[in-house]
Amino acid sequence: MENPCHFSPDRRHRYSLVHCWNPLFGDKLILWIGLNPSTADEAQLDPTLTRIRTFSQREGFDGFWMANLFGLRTPYPKEMMAAPDPVGPENDASLLAAADRCGKIVAAWGVCGEFQARADAVVRLFAGRELWCLGTTQDGHPRHPLYVAGKQKLVRWKPPVSEAVSPASRA
Repeated sequence: MENPCHFSPDRRHRYSLVHCWNPLFGDKLILWIGLNPSTADEAQLDPTLTRIRTFSQREGFDGFWMANLFGLRTPYPKEMMAAPDPVGPENDASLLAAADRCGKIVAAWGVCGEFQARADAVVRLFAGRELWCLGTTQDGHPRHPLYVAGKQKLVRWKPPVSEAVSPASRA
């Protein structure tokens, strides 16, 4: 298995991971945006990415591009939230590059995207683009792929008011 990744020089931040199962015959990619990267790297997928692969194949894509609200690599959200720079200096540029390359953008960060108003900031990055999700929480946050049924379909996501771009911010 080969998963091209973009890491910070110290490998503490992962800005992207691309996984293709049909690299010779197609390059149709779907972008998934999670909360923060865990243990996946060039050689292995973690449980979340294994699940994302299944959803992406079902949707007819040849691969997926995984990005995150926060670039800091840790399987523990509390550790990520305690870090001085959980986003990382290259994260926003990487998100925009991924969105330009992928056919669909899926929000998949769960409820912790509220931390540092990061979900709001990323939604503003994608103003004017369609966002999708695997359903929402009671508060309207996009569900995490590990916490939905395997048969769950992608649905258009309308960010809650706090994550939407207000008309005043467009001026």
